[in-house]
This record gives sequence, structure tokens and C-alpha cells, in this order.
Amino acid sequence: MEGGNYQSPRPSRGSPRTKQAPAVRVLETLAPSPESLEVISALAAAIEEAAPIQAKHRAGLRGDIRALWEELTSERESRSVDYLGTPPALSAYLRYFLPWNVFRLSSIFSNADFCLPDKAIVVDIGSGPLTLPIALYASRPELRDVPLTFYCLDRVERVLEAGQAVFESLCMRTEGRLPPWRIVLRKDGFGSPLPERAHLVAAANVFNEFFWKDKNPLGERALDTGRTLLSYLRENGSLFVMEPGDPRSGAFMTALRAAVASEGALPLGPCPHAMSCPMPGIYRHLLPPEETRVIKGDPNAAPSRYVLPPVVMPKKRDKMPWCHFGVDTDKAPAWLLALSVEAGLPKERAVFSYLWAARGAMARPFAGMPDPLHSSEKERRARVGKGILVRVISEPFALPDSSSGQYACSSLGYTLLKRPRDASPFEPGDLLEVTASPLLRNDEKSGAIILPT
Repeated sequence: MEGGNYQSPRPSRGSPRTKQAPAVRVLETLAPSPESLEVISALAAAIEEAAPIQAKHRAGLRGDIRALWEELTSERESRSVDYLGTPPALSAYLRYFLPWNVFRLSSIFSNADFCLPDKAIVVDIGSGPLTLPIALYASRPELRDVPLTFYCLDRVERVLEAGQAVFESLCMRTEGRLPPWRIVLRKDGFGSPLPERAHLVAAANVFNEFFWKDKNPLGERALDTGRTLLSYLRENGSLFVMEPGDPRSGAFMTALRAAVASEGALPLGPCPHAMSCPMPGIYRHLLPPEETRVIKGDPNAAPSRYVLPPVVMPKKRDKMPWCHFGVDTDKAPAWLLALSVEAGLPKERAVFSYLWAARGAMARPFAGMPDPLHSSEKERRARVGKGILVRVISEPFALPDSSSGQYACSSLGYTLLKRPRDASPFEPGDLLEVTASPLLRNDEKSGAIILPT
């Protein structure tokens, strides 16, 4: 892709502005499908059947959930390999963390544009109680008839075994049969060799547990992590990573995005473009500046074969924004919402950061957009006024001129969606196609490109 810092076109004095209202299409949402919600609702009974809780532990369940939450959300650099080794901890994880993580994953999988061929190989790193296979089963019913092989890796064997029992019970309750999936449980950690490479490599809530133990610069750690992930992947394959939506995980996700792009795996989602990330959090470079081919103004410069072209960034600040999403939990199962309240962890939004990336035949251009590897800056500019892809990030907020705003990501860079105060807001995570005037300006406070909607 030809480089050059993309500067949004500014109207000259006296330039006429279009009176036509911009056209907006919602192409994708982040929300679990009705089918996935039905399966998640059945999880409680499946867990009780597969891993019944002893009476002496049931009374203390809410305290066990709270204690495990405090353990997992603390920013400690390491924790015991077998932190789920006790019956109370495992029971708490199965009944609280497993269903909420399936809810988060289903919010992504239910609407994502991806496919797995027959006999595809899936590597699930840090699988725990088979959270990812359960989420795929819940949210992609068309895969229930597709022969697949899952290599489920985790350092704790009993968690894998409990997850397989829950999965099988859930399948029988849902359709009265098991899918034609071959599930291979492996007591292994990240980086352990496998007998074959995958069409899909996935890791959900894995790297927040050990990534920060390394004291090397963030970009170097991301490169090492990205290269190890891609070593599991076939030449034509995709990579999926989900982490908590906190600032530290958001910065990791941006660094990982740049790292895998530098190795030829370009982002598919949530990113609506394959250029630099305009919400990098604390992330700055893959390598220290003296070791990196830096393009002026680009915080994501890559040291390898693909340099992410720069985009409009937020105004410099101490705490840069990071990419994360919050999905309403109002449709989550009543039993899960009630258990969360009992544990003192009421949940109005399920928050996460994630990354889809792909290489080879899977690294397709975005629908209706020019190929990010071969289009020129002139071609990218030409998309303004014809329709650009925009991913909504923030909740709506009031603007001083009595309009409403939401921050978003687009191929222009950091974007401020602006619309009338009485218009319905977009949901965080919505992927939009916006057709707007090419006469755009920057928001003075945030530095974002203002995009009327």
C-alpha cells in the first residue's frame, strides 16, 4: 500500500456544503443472536449435570465467585498455574465466568463474516472449560453439521475435562446429539508444538494472565506473541483474540494487530480498515524508534514487510483512547444476571476488546472497499463522499451545539460521528457504511474527523 500521511480534506473558505443528509447503513452489530441466547440459557442445567456442586459449597458460591473475580482482575504479573485447582474455584468459574465469556464471544461470532471449511482445524489456546467451542456451537448453528477438529490447550487438565463434560451435556440438551467435532484435550501451554497447523487459531482471555510478566517493550512482546500465534496457523487461515476491555488489554490488542500485520496477517475486525490504529492506548511502536522504520506521525510503524499507513490520530494526551466495546446484558439469561447480583458483581454491559486477522486467501478486502494492500492514497481519498466503513466505539454523549456524538474508527482515522440530538444513537460495535460529504473538518477538542450521520 502506498504510504503518506492521510490528511482529511478541509473545505476552503466559501466552499458550498452539501445539504443532502448522509446515508447510513448498519452492516454488522455486536450482540448475541437469539439462537445463542437459547443455548446460553441452557448452560445452567448443563453445568449442574456435568459438574454438580456439593451442598457445603453451594452456600458459599457467591463468595467464591467474588474471590475468584478479585484474583483474575488483579494486575499481578503472575498467578498460580492451578488457580482453578480447588472445587470451589472451579465451580465458581463454570457458573459465572464461563457463561459470561460465552455471552461475549457469541456477541462477536453471531454476526461476524467468517467461515470454516469442512474438516477445518481449530487451535484454542488457553481453552479452559472449552469456552470457545461452546461459544461457536451456540452462535453458529450451521457449524453443528460440519466435521471439525479442535485442539484445546490449557495448563490445567481438570478444567478441560470439566468443560468437555459441560459441552457434551449442552449439545444433548440442545439437539439431542453431539456434533461431528473431534475434540482433542491437551495439557499444554502457549507455544507448545502441535501435530498440524490450523485454519483458525483462537485465544480468549489468555494473554492478560501472562503477557505483562515480560519486561521487554510492549511492541517487542507483541511481536514475539504474534509470531508464536501465527506459527500455529496455515498459510491461508485466520486468527482470533479476545481480551478484557481494560486499557492495558486494549493497548496489547493494538500492539498485536500491528505485529501480525507486519507478518502478513491483516485485520478483518473490528477494524474497518487495514491502516494504523487510531486508538492505541499506551502503545506506541513495535520496536524502539532507533530500530523501527518510523513514518512521521504513525504510532504503529512495523519493522517488517508491511508498514501500516498512518491515519488521523486523537490530539496528544496522557491517556490515549483504546478500542473496546460494551454489549448490553439485558437479554442475558435471568439466572446469570441474578447470580451476578448475588455475587456483588451486577453487570449492565459485557465489555471486551478483540481482533480478527487473516492471511493468504482469508485476508480478503473489506466489502465494497479497495484492496488495502494495493490501493493508492488517491483511491482511498476518493472513497470519501462515496461511502466509508465506520466502527462505532463509544456510547453517545451530548455536544455543545445540542447535537449528539459518538467516537468511532474509520479509514480516515479517529472519527466523531455527529447527529441530531433526537436521532436514535448507534450501538457500540455497530459497523456502518456512511456516505457523507467530502468536506470534512476536525473536532478542535479531540482531533477527530467529524462525520455527520
